[in-house]
Amino acid sequence: MSMNVRVGGVPEHFNLPWHLAIEAGDFAQREGEAVTVEWIDLPGGTGEIMEALATGRIDMATPLTEGVVTAIANGNPSELVSIWVDSPLNWGVFAAAQSDAKTVADLEGTRFAISRYGSGSELMSLVMADELGWALSEDSFVVVGGLDGALEALPAGAAEIFMWEKAMTQPHVEAGIFSLVGEYPTPWPGFVVAQTTSFAEANPGLGRQIVDIAAATAQRLAANPDAVDLITERYELSRPEVSEWFEAVQWTAPGTALDDAVIERVRATMIKLGRIETS
Repeated sequence: MSMNVRVGGVPEHFNLPWHLAIEAGDFAQREGEAVTVEWIDLPGGTGEIMEALATGRIDMATPLTEGVVTAIANGNPSELVSIWVDSPLNWGVFAAAQSDAKTVADLEGTRFAISRYGSGSELMSLVMADELGWALSEDSFVVVGGLDGALEALPAGAAEIFMWEKAMTQPHVEAGIFSLVGEYPTPWPGFVVAQTTSFAEANPGLGRQIVDIAAATAQRLAANPDAVDLITERYELSRPEVSEWFEAVQWTAPGTALDDAVIERVRATMIKLGRIETS
């Protein structure tokens, strides 16, 4: 008897180790019951990921840290398993290519394009705006559904500012759709692994075992001298961007315990910004 575990995440280079482990058959080598892992692309980002976990469309996922901590605190029936990417996510801050904005400060008072409420693009907009002292309101956000929506919204003038992972978005700068006006790294690890509570209860310890297999693959990728070329080709990115990203990224090591202090810092930030209710 075999078991199929559905894992979801964004179709980005951070998640390449999962694909490599699936392609190599690494998950099937687990002792005991045969396990297969099916990857499901969720290009809408963490908001879509948390919805997929809540509805049982997937069993496990690799959402952004701030998004999953917020969603779980607000009732999403999921739990954290592990950090996935220890290093910060480097968000690019983008305007339309035809915009007169040259710096992030030039965009104060304009509208953020976001995937959806509860997504990383919304939550990190709040974090950055709070640090910069910007006043935001409901009118400060335009829901566009993800990167593809932002590629339409900014040139059309439906929104003026958009935050997304820098390396993955660089091709759209080179294509003359966006201009990069700044960067904003997260003040905590970029990604975690989460699982639904129902999956965890039905399969004690399995989520942790699956993460450790993916993490071992990530460590091999990090040590692979051909990794930059592999990622550049596979994700159709510019080699200089991939090289810069690869030097900075740090995937979790197998068996690494979840740092409760880090999670509490994220939670405290989201409470401060009004995205987690405390009562």
